[in-house]
Amino acid sequence: MDMDANFLCPFCRAYLNVGQKIVVTAKRRSGELGILLLSLHLGDYDVVKHKSFDVVDGEEIKFLCPSCHKSLKAHEIHKNINRIIMQDDEDQEHEILFSGIYGERCTYKVRENVVESFGEHAAKYIDFANLMKIRY
Repeated sequence: MDMDANFLCPFCRAYLNVGQKIVVTAKRRSGELGILLLSLHLGDYDVVKHKSFDVVDGEEIKFLCPSCHKSLKAHEIHKNINRIIMQDDEDQEHEILFSGIYGERCTYKVRENVVESFGEHAAKYIDFANLMKIRY
C-alpha cells in the first residue's frame, strides 16, 4: 500500500486519513457513537477506539463520514458493505469496500473490472465480488 494514498468520503470527498489512520464515526444499534481509527493498509484490521466504546465482534456497525455524517453503507451492493474512495499517488481512484460487521476481516479494492480482496472473511462475499466485475 502506497503511503501517499488518500482516503475520501464518497459523498463530500473530505479526507478521512490523518497520520497513519483512517478516521470514521461508528454508530452502534443502541445509538451510541464513537470514533474508530482504521489502518491505512488494506488487509490490516487493527482498530483503535476509546476503551469505553464497547463494540464486540459480530456486531453490526453503521459507519459514517466524520465530516458530512452520511452513511458509508453501499446498500446497492450488499447490506453489510461500506464504501470509501482511495486516491493513489497517480490520482487514480479505487472503491474500497469493507464489511460493517465488527471483527469481520473483509475488504475489497475495486477499479474498473479488477477486484482485489483482503482478509480472512473475504470469501463470505465472493459472489458479490464476482458481481462487481459486471458493474463496470
